[in-house]
This record gives sequence, structure tokens and C-alpha cells, in this order.
Amino acid sequence: MIKNMDKKVMEEIADAIIDNFKKNEDEINDMNVFPVPDGDTGTNMLLTLKSIKEEVLKTKNPTIKSVLENASMGALMGARGNSGVILSQIVKGFFDILIRSEKIDLDIIRRALKSSRDVAYGAVQNPTEGTMLTTIKDMHIHVDKICGNNNDNDIKLEELLDSIIEETEKSVERTTFILPVLKQANVVDAGARGVLEILIGIKNAFSNKGRASGQLEMKLSSGNGSHRSRDTVNSDPDGRAEIIIKEEAMEKNSSLEEVKLSSEIKYTYCTELVVRGSGINIGKLKEKIESYGDSALIVGNENLVKIHVHTNTPQKVLNRAIKVGTLHDIQINNMKDQRMEAVGSETEKKETVKVAKRALIIVSNGEGLEEIFRSIGVDIIIGGGQSMNPSTYDIVKAINSLDANEIIIFPNNKNIILTANQAKKLVKKKTITVIPTRTIPEGISAVLSYNPDAGMEENAYNMEQTIKMSKSGEITQAVRDAKLHVGQIKKGAYIGLFNGEVRIISDNLIDATADLIRDVMKGDEEVITFYAGKEAKSADIEALKERIAKLFPEIDIEIHRGGQPLYPFIFSIE
Repeated sequence: MIKNMDKKVMEEIADAIIDNFKKNEDEINDMNVFPVPDGDTGTNMLLTLKSIKEEVLKTKNPTIKSVLENASMGALMGARGNSGVILSQIVKGFFDILIRSEKIDLDIIRRALKSSRDVAYGAVQNPTEGTMLTTIKDMHIHVDKICGNNNDNDIKLEELLDSIIEETEKSVERTTFILPVLKQANVVDAGARGVLEILIGIKNAFSNKGRASGQLEMKLSSGNGSHRSRDTVNSDPDGRAEIIIKEEAMEKNSSLEEVKLSSEIKYTYCTELVVRGSGINIGKLKEKIESYGDSALIVGNENLVKIHVHTNTPQKVLNRAIKVGTLHDIQINNMKDQRMEAVGSETEKKETVKVAKRALIIVSNGEGLEEIFRSIGVDIIIGGGQSMNPSTYDIVKAINSLDANEIIIFPNNKNIILTANQAKKLVKKKTITVIPTRTIPEGISAVLSYNPDAGMEENAYNMEQTIKMSKSGEITQAVRDAKLHVGQIKKGAYIGLFNGEVRIISDNLIDATADLIRDVMKGDEEVITFYAGKEAKSADIEALKERIAKLFPEIDIEIHRGGQPLYPFIFSIE
């Protein structure tokens, strides 16, 4: 394996992978089992790939090692949704082995795939077979067999890729029969299909690009390392694999909410830098840097570490960091100046503001919903939701902007829970609790049950119990044809979901909403609260109110303008 890489070649490789994935993005999105407009597996994986490319192209004097380190960094920074987070772990696990290797041979690739498998499974609390996790495991098993049967003969890289792709195609097809819900919908797992398209993109890069293919030796030896047959999956429930996060200046990203600090700034300078070296002891470095301030984030590996800290002595941070390596991408910003610009001249007045002990972060989209969350005490709102999943970076950035010792995060979407938990692992010196809210009504109910005077353990228990008792419904339109247990669904039809399950199909918005409510009502409910989306017209709201009042004259009806996209009506029943 050569030591240096040409940036143009790196860009060609990245483009080949991304271009192939783009061609299949919509098809992968459409593989979502339920035909609702949140089947964004393809989009989330594509955004992760684009983030990898962005970070790779920032590499100065690129070597194989530095490129792989930056690729890992980009994968985590751009990870969105469950598929993006799992992909970032697959990339991380694979490159961890390559970074520490002097050459690439069959045994190294086998070990790298095993590492991908272990890190990816470890990132998920309850791994489900028949998904992209199964596919990465199958890839490892396949290469494991090749290593065992190769008898130290060389194999061409192109032949190996062809073989892996062929086996991955079979693995993707098998997902339909492993997961009953996939078989019922007659689709393969979208994440697994995404992994396949990435492999095909890699093959295209090295087959069709003459310069790219010349960057790696085209023959791989079996290697001299000892070979063990089929290692046991290490499903680390804590997902303790170290991950690099890149907190570069992304304030121009329109998806990030502008954060206005609500308390006096204790530490003046936001200090960020990258340290490159060899054999860096992250534990010792982290301990020292954390003593210089707060909101510290020190993550990476023995060769590259990202440092972020709020401090009054940035010179101490730089002096300590330079002892273990060379300094890069240094940024030191005066947060008091930034706050004055954001909040206005009134912040020049000295005020004594009590630092909040605990703060709440939620993910939501829609002006009305955001106003509701603010009115019930939420500190920061991260823009996102169905088909707009925030990245790990977005959540970490929001956490670090708060002067609070304890942070509670409400994802309000099943596809954001994993991302929130990944952000939680990256932030030290703060206690982070993720309340696994899957819908907006669950989030509102959980926040309303929060007691600022109670302990975190008591609050977490009470909020999770509230979620379990929550009854929430959503009305949207099918984004594709589908066949589910409720019947045949045509693209454009209105579908009603209750606690995440499709219950109603209709060609009329009001009928779908009323039928869903009638289907789930038990007779002891007292209040129905509606959150009308962007697509809900005033006439629709009045028609729905009249229909529900006629069907259930004893029940109280509340209607709020939520402004959420894609879902004309969201409601809760209490």
C-alpha cells in the first residue's frame, strides 16, 4: 500500500461512490416498509457519504492513514438517522484496522470486516437481523471463508470485490425472508441495499478510473497473520468504540438553530483544534484539557484527536496539545463577543443569572410546534423530524451550547433516537439522558410531565411511563404503492397511523382522521388535541372539528396550528 495519495484521485473515488449511490437513492428510500414520507434511508446514507468526501478533501498532504482518519471523522459528523449512524460505525470499524496496518492483505480485510461488524452491532442496543447489520456480518463470513480456502495464493482486488458484491447481493435478497415485515411488504432491507450500492460504487471507482485503480496494488496476498474461523459477534451493548467527531465551523448550515445563551458566560474562549501525532494517550490528554474549562469534547484515536473546550486560558490548551503532536485547524473564538452580536447591546449590562442545572433539548419542525415547546419550557429546538433527521454534530453542538450540568433530549422520532444516543456518548462532563419519544405528542406529554424540582432518575422514570401511556395518531399520504396487513395502499392515499402502526386507508383526509380516531377510542377518553400541519387548510380543520364533535359529543377538542410538513394532522388522545 502506498503512503501518499493524490487529491484528484481521492475526489474521483469519492465521486464514483456517491454518483452510483445517487442513482439509487430514491429507490432505496422507497423500500421503507411503511409507505410514509419518512423512508429516508437512502438520503441519510448519501448525506453521510457526502460528509466523508468533504472531510477527506480537507486532508493536507494526504497519506492513506490521514485520509482514513478524516473519512471516519466525516462519517460520524454527517451521520443522520439510524442508517447513517450504523453506516458511520461500519466505516469506523473498518478503517480502524486499516489505519493500524502497514499493508493490505486478505487477513487485514477479514479483520477490518470483523471490526465493522462488531462496532456496528455494538452501536445498537437491540440488534435486529435481516438489516444492514446482517449484511456486514455476511460480508465478514464470506471473506473469512476465502481466507481459509486461499492457501496463501494471491487474489486480485477486482476479483475480491466482485466476490464480495456477489455475496452481498445474496445477503440483501435474504433480508426479505429473515424479517417477516419485509416479506409482507415484498421489499429488501433498505440499509442493506445501501451497503450493496456503496460496494458497487467502490468497484466502479477502481475498475473504471485508471488513475484510481493505480493507487492500490491490484493483488492481495493472504497475509501471514494467524487466521481464526468465524469469530463470535461482539454485540457490545454500550457501544464503547471510540469515534472521532469534527466540529468545524458549520454555522452557515441552515439546518442548525441559532443558539442564544441564556446565562452569563463563565468561560470566554471557544477553543478548537486537531492534534496529529503517534501513540497519543487520549485518556491523559482528555483529563488535562477538561481541567481547563467546560463543554470539553476530546475524541479520536492514537494518531488524531479533535479537541473542543470552553476556557479562559486557550494558551494552556495549545501548550498541552503540542506536547503530544502537531496542531492543525486551530480556532479560538470569543464567545462574549459572539453573544453580544447575537443578543444585542443589552447584554453589555452586567446581570447575575443563575446557571441552569438542567436543560431540555427537543427535535421538531413547524413554527407552531416550536412555539408550543418553548412555552412549556424547552431550552433548545433542533430543526428536524420526518425526512429531515439532524446529524450527530447538530445534537452535540446544541448540548455544548448549554450551561447546564444535566441535559434531557427528546428525539420525537424513532429514526433520531440512535443519533441522540450516539451524541450522548461523545459528550463528557455532562449527564445526558435521552427520553425515547417517537412522536411529537409523546414529546409534548413527556415535557409536560417533567418536574424541575425532582431528581433525574425520578424524572426519567415518570417521563418514560408517560410515553408508554401516550396515545398518538398521525395522518399522512402514501409515497408509494404498498400492500400491508390493512390492505392494498395506493400512492397518494391518506393513511392513518396510531402509535406507529398503519390502521386506516382512505382517499379523503377528514375520513381518514375520523376513522382512525373512531378505531382507537375506548370510551374513557376526555380530550383530543390536534396539531394541524402545513397542508391542513382552514376548511379541513373546521370540517374535522365538526365531524369529531358529532361522533364524540362528550369529548373536549383542542386544535393548534403546528405547521409541520407532510403530516396534515397529528393528534393525541387522553
